[in-house]
Amino acid sequence: MEAIMLQLKFSNEKKVLVSEARKKSPRQVVLDGIHNQVELLKNPGFTVERVRYRKETEDGNTRQCINRQPQPWFWKSAKDGNLLLEIRYGRTVVELQGQGMANTVIAGKTNADAIKVLEQIATAVKAGELDEPLEAARIKAKHRRGKVE
Repeated sequence: MEAIMLQLKFSNEKKVLVSEARKKSPRQVVLDGIHNQVELLKNPGFTVERVRYRKETEDGNTRQCINRQPQPWFWKSAKDGNLLLEIRYGRTVVELQGQGMANTVIAGKTNADAIKVLEQIATAVKAGELDEPLEAARIKAKHRRGKVE
């Protein structure tokens, strides 16, 4: 029996909880947001399905799916008409250059220019170049909701 046990390989790795496995990484949260912004620039009537829960008196909570437009990350400049945009982690602005520095990106005059800029940022996110600012935005968003680590 001991000879069989000596041939086994052991690991300290624990099973991943279902709740942890479902959580999106900060990269994926921002990439999903960028995808929504690109679709919103292409089609102003674009909507995303959201799930809301309502308290009912008899049955407890009910789940309701609604379609809403994503909150735009872009706007037109009052000075020169350029499109400006901010990258967001949920509602929290990602500080691309660091705290206290300008984080608004000049995206160009047209929607096509803004789409190109968003695709460049998506490439940087996929390459891991923005992992530090994304993690900082994740922590900041968590503090905003009152869920301190």
